[in-house]
This record gives sequence, structure tokens and C-alpha cells, in this order.
Amino acid sequence: MLVTQHAFAQPESDTAFRVSTVAHNGMPKNIVPRGSIWNFGSGSLRTYRGWQYAAYWDNARQVSVARRQLPSGKWSVASLPGYQRTENVDRGKAGAISRGFGDGHEKVSMGISADGVIHLAFDHHLSTLHYRCSVKRIANEPSKHDWTPELFGPVRDNLGGPKIERVTYPSFTADGNRLLLYLRLNGGSGDADSHFMEYENGRWLRNDLPSSKLIDKQWSGGDGTVNAYPHSMVVRNGRRHLTWSWRDTPTASTSHDLCYSYSDDHGETWRNNDGKPIGRIGKKFITADSDGVVAINIPAGTSFVNGGSMTVDQNGRVHVVMRGESGEPFHATRDPETGKWDHGNTRYLGALAAGNGEHVFLVSEGGLHRLSASRVGEATTIASAPAQLFRDGKTAVDRERFQHDGWISAIGQRGKRISVVDFRVPQ
Repeated sequence: MLVTQHAFAQPESDTAFRVSTVAHNGMPKNIVPRGSIWNFGSGSLRTYRGWQYAAYWDNARQVSVARRQLPSGKWSVASLPGYQRTENVDRGKAGAISRGFGDGHEKVSMGISADGVIHLAFDHHLSTLHYRCSVKRIANEPSKHDWTPELFGPVRDNLGGPKIERVTYPSFTADGNRLLLYLRLNGGSGDADSHFMEYENGRWLRNDLPSSKLIDKQWSGGDGTVNAYPHSMVVRNGRRHLTWSWRDTPTASTSHDLCYSYSDDHGETWRNNDGKPIGRIGKKFITADSDGVVAINIPAGTSFVNGGSMTVDQNGRVHVVMRGESGEPFHATRDPETGKWDHGNTRYLGALAAGNGEHVFLVSEGGLHRLSASRVGEATTIASAPAQLFRDGKTAVDRERFQHDGWISAIGQRGKRISVVDFRVPQ
């Protein structure tokens, strides 16, 4: 199905934000009794070569993918057949938990590789991989192709290698010509490994469990296993940055520590905060026992929980916003010169995006806020936006938009209406 929507009339140039309607076909929360938030996740909104792309669950229980030409083109929406989210779908070998319907884990993740392929991963909670991608060059030559479902291939349970099972939290990150796919595998909360698949020029170079594993669940504490909850991976000036927290069991209160590692050789070797090698993908695994892996010690048993957002500013400073020990929003930064971490409470939770220089912005349900690098925790509201636009979805931000034209975009849902809010960033 193809749907074309018109953007709202554009505001004057000094207006703080503008809103466009992507479509009125979002999957409603009340499709299941618990009223789960289906949308949005990592990579739900992306800018690539002057076009913006959105991916989400629609009210046909299918994945919809939308695009528009920036800054204010019409949205075109394609609802992809071939996979429909239902209660009785066979979701894999992980038992009853993998067949849950509407528990909020099933969000659509999208990535765009340098060869113009749009990649999608969706409907995962300890589930068999659900992956599909477009034909080549669609995103590199968008004006040459009508936006139709036929641009996308069938749903697959592999990446050109063995079938991949027990998948949760897929997330794509671009690194030059390479595209990474994070997958939590081999278990659930408190008992799972972290893997990074890798794609380049039409094929997945890492597409199996042995070659892609980076973080191992085994450790010497607790009941013997943990899992990492990454905030995301961010690539800045050739360096891959990764932050995460540990969780010992399915109980959220067993979350602990803010951890950090980086790689300067395209993800082969990983180092701790002091630069010491602590992991090599597919060979030597990072664990909760790895030397210097903890950036900020946070004990289990507090109000600290997994989740949050991470970005790296243009100066190389790492920023993380999440819920801290007290349960209040918590802002942590890493100095790129000294490696020193600083942290403090802040006013908002949301999704981070980097601006110019040391400027970092956070989109919350209430609007756009600038975070301070020199006074950690300080947040200045740049623009307020109608909170109801984000009421029925998780706030997700377009990490690439600012580098294109200096605006920051976020995607939201209310009822069946999918909206994108564009924030004007003061210079």
C-alpha cells in the first residue's frame, strides 16, 4: 500500500519548530489490552543525502517506511506486506516469552548503508531474526524510484549465514562504508551476550555468532551472568564509542554501573577508558570483570535503571542521559582529552543529538533543550513543542539531520497519527 501525505504549511523562518504529518496509519496502543508503546526505537528516523526516512508499525500490523525530501517535502509511505504482527506468530525457540504480543520490545529499527540500501529489523523479544532490506541505490538515487513496497525484499531470518535466534534490541549504526547491526543474543535480561554484525558493499561480512560477539554474559559476581544494555554506538572522527549499563537479573533494580569502551580500528580492538585493550571482536570478549570497563560506579539496588541516550559532540566529548541512582534524570560526560567523567542530575530525559562544537541537544516530550558541557546537568530550553504529539510513542531523534541543514527532527505518535517535529537550532 502506498500513501502520500502533505506536510503542514511551513512557518516563518524564525519559528522555533514546525510539524509535518507522516501518516494517519500508526499502530494504536490499544490494539492490545495493556496499551503498549509500539513505536519508536533506534533509527526510526534518519536523514541520508538530503532525504528523511521514517520506519514504524502501522495499523495493518505491518512495517511502514516513509520518506520525504528535506526540508519540507511531501511524505510518501509504503506499508510492507509479507509480515504481519499477530498474537500467534511463531517467533522462535525462546519459549513463551518470545511470543509475547505488545510488550514494547518489538520496535522497528532502520539503518541506511553507503550503497543506498535501507535495512530494517523488527518484532524482536528473544525472537528469530526478522530482517528485510531494499534493493541497492534506492537511498542514493531517491528521485529515480517511485516509493512502493516492491522496493523491499522478503523477510529473512539470517544475514547470508546461519539462522539467527533469540534476538532482542536490534540497532543500526553507520561507520563510513560499513553498517553495524547490534543484536542482543543468547538470552534475556541478566543473561545475554552482545553482538555486532557488519555489512559493507552488498554483503554482511560478519553474519554469525562466533565472529560478531563482543560482550560476554559470564562474570564472577552475582549469579554468574549479566547482560549489557547499550545506549547506542556512536562513531565520531573514526572512533567507535559504546556506553552501557549492566543488569544482573530480569529485575530492573539489579541494574548497575555506567560502562564505556571505544575502538579506533573499525571495531576490531576495544579499549577501556584509559586506553588499555580489553576486547577483540569474535576473539576476546569484554565482560563485567574487564579491567577499567566501569566509567562511573553505580551500585545495584537503587533507582538506576537501564535505558537512556548517548551521543558524542564534535569535540569528541561523550554525553549520556539516563535515569540515575535517585531516579532523577542523570547527565554524564567524558572529557576527550583527559578521559575524566563528570556527572550530575539534570531536568529532562529524552533522546540526544549533537550540534556544532560542544553543543548537544536533548529532545524530550516537552521540546528541545541544550545541555551544557562545562556545567554538567544544566539544561536550557530552546523550544517547547506540544507534548501530545509524543504521547503514544517513545521519543526518537534523527541523529543525522543537524549535519545536513542545522535542524533537529524527532518523531512521535498520537493515536494513529505519526508526526515529525523539526526544531530550529539557534546559531
